[in-house]
Amino acid sequence: MTTKNDVLRALQREPLTVVQLCESLNVTRTAINMQLKQLEAEGLVRRHKPVQTGTPGKPAVLYEAAPGSEDAASSAYPAFLLALLATLQAHLDERQLEKVLVDTGRRLARENGLPASDDFDTNLAGAMAVVDALGAHTEAVPDGNAIMVRNYSCPVASAVRETPCVCRAIAAYFSEATGRTVTDHCLRDGRLICQYRIAKK
Repeated sequence: MTTKNDVLRALQREPLTVVQLCESLNVTRTAINMQLKQLEAEGLVRRHKPVQTGTPGKPAVLYEAAPGSEDAASSAYPAFLLALLATLQAHLDERQLEKVLVDTGRRLARENGLPASDDFDTNLAGAMAVVDALGAHTEAVPDGNAIMVRNYSCPVASAVRETPCVCRAIAAYFSEATGRTVTDHCLRDGRLICQYRIAKK
C-alpha cells in the first residue's frame, strides 16, 4: 500500500506529474490524488509549473516537495535532543544548564508571538494552544490565587526522564507567554504529569 511518505519521498527526488507518480509507485490515479491532496493540505507538497506535453488539452501539473518537508518523516529529533542534553550536562554545571533551558523556554514563547496581548486569559489560551500543537493536551484549573496548567501527555517526556530540569524550560515558556510568575510542580515519579502553577497577579 502506498503511503503519503512514499509519495513525498518520490517528490523529494524530483518534481513529478500524477501520471509519473502512478508509474513510479505502481498505483492508481485515485490513490495518488488522495495522497497529494493530504500532502498539499499539510504544506509538504506544492504545485510546480505545468508541463507542456505537446498534446491537446490542459498541461499536466508538476508536483514537488515543499521547502521544509525534508524531515517530515524524521524520528531523529527525540534522539538528537537527548544527546544534546547529555552533552550540555557534561559541559555545564547545574546552574548554567538551568539558565540555558530557561532561556530556551522564553525564546520559544517569543518565537510564537507570545504574549499576544495585555489580557492574561488570552495569553494563557495562546500559550496552551502552542504546546497542545506540539503534542500536549493541557487543561487549566483554578488553584487558590493561581491557575494550574496540567498535562498528562508530556511532549518531551523522554528528555524529562533523563534531565528533570527540562521542566524549567516549559515553566519559563509559560512565564514569558503570560507575563506571570510560574513554578514547576510536575510529578516525575512513575508516569509523568506536567503541572505549572501560574500566579494570577
